[in-house]
Amino acid sequence: MLIDKYLPDFHYGETHSIEILSDRFTIAERLENCDFSKSRLIKILFWLRGMPCERISLSQLTNTGFTELERAANDEFVIGLIGQFWKPDGNLQRFDPAEFQNFNEPNFLKAVWNFRIAERNIHSCSLSTETRVYCTDQSSKKRFSRYWFFVRPFSGLIRMEMLKAVKRAAEHQARQEVAAG
Repeated sequence: MLIDKYLPDFHYGETHSIEILSDRFTIAERLENCDFSKSRLIKILFWLRGMPCERISLSQLTNTGFTELERAANDEFVIGLIGQFWKPDGNLQRFDPAEFQNFNEPNFLKAVWNFRIAERNIHSCSLSTETRVYCTDQSSKKRFSRYWFFVRPFSGLIRMEMLKAVKRAAEHQARQEVAAG
């Protein structure tokens, strides 16, 4: 997995997945173009975190501080973030993807977030998302643990809702293609 390339060792992590009755190409296209702001829950949770709530898509996440690290077409999409998430503005750092792996400045965090499509059989795939966080020192780990205690449940809700939105869109498209014959 590409995520292992960018953050093989981490202190905090969370994984969610969903089975989708569609092919990997349709799922990848729906994932890329899904407007997650259509979900009231996601819109509210993004607003509460001070993030833009209009037209939330994978490409739009790069406007909120995330950097696309790498993508494997129809397989995996990985974005990263460096900052001090416990601060109100997150003190998000701008960086080049090539700098991500070696960044180790004290009192910061590195986070990666992926979406991965794995074929189950000819008619279905699994879409998963994983978040990993690495703390560069004990001070950042202590601060993040308090932050994560409160944020983790909502972070998980956002990710599960994103997976459900892609499932609805991909399965709807697959049904339309079958009906069109």
